[in-house]
Amino acid sequence: MLLHELLEEHAGKNPDSEAIVFHDRRVSYGEYLENVNRAAAAMRRLGVKRGDNVAMYQSNTPEFVFCYIAAASLGAAAVPVSWRFSVSEVRFIVGNSNSSFMVAQPGFSGVDFLDIVNQIKPECPDLKTVVVLGTAEEVARVPGAVSGDELSREVEPEDVAALEIARVEVQEGDTAFMIYTSGTTGIPKGVMLTHRNLIAYTKGQIEASNVTSADRLLLDIPVNHVGGGVMAIVSVLYRGATLVMLDQFIPKEVLETIQDEKITVMGQVPAQYILLTMDPDFDSYDLSSIRIAVVSSAPCPNELFEQIKEKFGVYMTNGYGLSEVSGAITFNRVDEDSFERFSTSIGAPNPGIEVRIKDVEGNDLPVAEEGEICIKGDAVMKGYYNMPDETAHVTTGDGFFRSGDMGRLDDDGYVYILGRKKEMYIRGGENVYPPEVEDVIQENPGVLFVAVLGIPDPVMGEVGRAYIVPMPGAEPPTEDGIKQWCKERLANFKMPTEVVFRDSLPLTPLGKVMKKALYEEM
Repeated sequence: MLLHELLEEHAGKNPDSEAIVFHDRRVSYGEYLENVNRAAAAMRRLGVKRGDNVAMYQSNTPEFVFCYIAAASLGAAAVPVSWRFSVSEVRFIVGNSNSSFMVAQPGFSGVDFLDIVNQIKPECPDLKTVVVLGTAEEVARVPGAVSGDELSREVEPEDVAALEIARVEVQEGDTAFMIYTSGTTGIPKGVMLTHRNLIAYTKGQIEASNVTSADRLLLDIPVNHVGGGVMAIVSVLYRGATLVMLDQFIPKEVLETIQDEKITVMGQVPAQYILLTMDPDFDSYDLSSIRIAVVSSAPCPNELFEQIKEKFGVYMTNGYGLSEVSGAITFNRVDEDSFERFSTSIGAPNPGIEVRIKDVEGNDLPVAEEGEICIKGDAVMKGYYNMPDETAHVTTGDGFFRSGDMGRLDDDGYVYILGRKKEMYIRGGENVYPPEVEDVIQENPGVLFVAVLGIPDPVMGEVGRAYIVPMPGAEPPTEDGIKQWCKERLANFKMPTEVVFRDSLPLTPLGKVMKKALYEEM
């Protein structure tokens, strides 16, 4: 089964059913299919073929969904690019992915996408075609760009025949979605998720969470994450349910949407739930339509579970996952009697997923013994793009993916996470990798040593703290100066919230900062 075949099936059976809601715009399944076919026909005419990578420089919009499924239907991979990324980050992802085709909107939330596109094009030689979803004036800002009107042009008979020929070649093992994740090294890696990965994952997620075609799922998280790009978009498509999209997370807008659109399924990180409950008008909204509230991507305090139960009328569904396994591969549905285990476990594996705890040599460990959480199943990625050594490094001899997270299993197969083997921390649902931030700060001429750690935060879950030793003889850096330095080079969520200056940092004999000693101080 392929992604576009799911769409064809639902459009054939229920063409008038509501597929996507975006503010005042409503798209039926029949219209969904028509838009995907128009976009796919245009992409094919413009040279997109099986095996290509298509950069998607867009925010949360129906056009992102159409282009995503359209590219995948041709055997190409959609490569989402976050609007939050800096110029250097966009340049790296587009260049490293060898994207030959880009679909870009003019901008969002004060970010000028087209200016960034013009800056990166000279250093991305594989990027041959840029489609701009905007006015004629906006299209003209990017030399040689194609108007987004091409993607919505009516499909001609010859296009239909050409699409059929192109789609016959597409295989379940072809990459459909490629998300960039940094990992412990801080070097971004393209996670290749195939049609088989996405559909196998979604099948297990649906069975575990009991989402039905009658559900209305809220998408207010970034589409360049598996939470948005897979757990929301693909899961709704698989079930033939309704996807209600918002540009971004704004607490009041989310609450209004839940009430007005009768949202039944939502997935948020703990920080988002906290911010919702902090809204001064929270108690005035009718949120009774919610029947599934998923929480993942960051540690969640027990008090929040109880607070959401009181306010929403349901317990949150706890989940655990990674980009490399297509999404959350464990879920924990509870009632009052099982709250004790629910509040400590991240749930049992989804159908089709096998979890084992292994030691450093890859040997299986018995129940209750602590080790690395390792995962196997058709949802596990094809690999890292053009990084076979990295792929091999995270794969055990018996084919399990090494998560880098430490945990244990109980007698019933429930998973308990103990901590991250990696240094990554999660700020409001966004993964932050200290080595990447440290590399940027280290480039500042006023910095001798730097170490970045994740520290607890009552709202965001975790935020960054940078420990800095100033460079002797140089102009001493300031907290504001370091933050501005980072702002110009990193996405906002990667910027350290706190900057601490020290005369020295604990070092190993090789001159590396001993982060363990800093953690012990906290």
